[in-house]
Amino acid sequence: MYLGLEKGVALVTAASRGIGRATAERLALEGMTVVAAARTVGTDVEDLGDGRIVPFEADLSDTEATAALVASVVEMHGSLDVAILNTPGPVIKPALDLTWTEWQAAHDLLLRPVIQLGTAAGRQMRRQGSGSIVLLSSTWVRQPAAGGVLSTSYRSAASAFVKSLAGELAASGVRVNQLLTGATGTDRMQGIVEMKSRNNGTTVEQEIEKVVTDIPMGRWAEASEIADAVAFLASERASFVTGSALVADGGAVRAAH
Repeated sequence: MYLGLEKGVALVTAASRGIGRATAERLALEGMTVVAAARTVGTDVEDLGDGRIVPFEADLSDTEATAALVASVVEMHGSLDVAILNTPGPVIKPALDLTWTEWQAAHDLLLRPVIQLGTAAGRQMRRQGSGSIVLLSSTWVRQPAAGGVLSTSYRSAASAFVKSLAGELAASGVRVNQLLTGATGTDRMQGIVEMKSRNNGTTVEQEIEKVVTDIPMGRWAEASEIADAVAFLASERASFVTGSALVADGGAVRAAH
């Protein structure tokens, strides 16, 4: 399906691996110039399809670096057509075991960067009169999981922020949506099941089985499948979709809304 993303400029954060990397590759294959921002990146521009991936070193935990990121992209490439707001996952711990320092660190990992980047991207796109912002979030904002209180709390706040942003930018031709992802076969997910295996005295395979048992489709997602959904929300094929939260979780969340 033609997505109409060719020749545009996209920013994808936390793009060195996992869903962020898969999304950068998917947008580049559509023909976009993709600025792949991450704490650790290489130096080589990678050509994919008719597009390219341009590495950009940026640490989202650095307030000043995050504030300057959108301006840097526009200075280098002239515009910003798509912004994919992706953040790393926080520590998995019960609420009563968390320290205030861990809460503060999670805030600087999950919420502050989304607000900074969303605001900067929104202002740039409003000036342009077009653009698409997609927040990569989690189904935990609708169905919390044990140990996921940091992710649930701050991602819920981030969801509220982009919902408000969508309303403010709609008349300017700028769309803002979010994708709520379920269990996905990334390095982080592998780390989580390994941690649970150690804590519960089980095998990794047993912990994986627990996860997929709760998914009606009987498996977790591939990062490329999530990237396909992101590309749709970012594209012209979703031209009348804004302020929405698309769920990609194989049917794991049972709630009707």
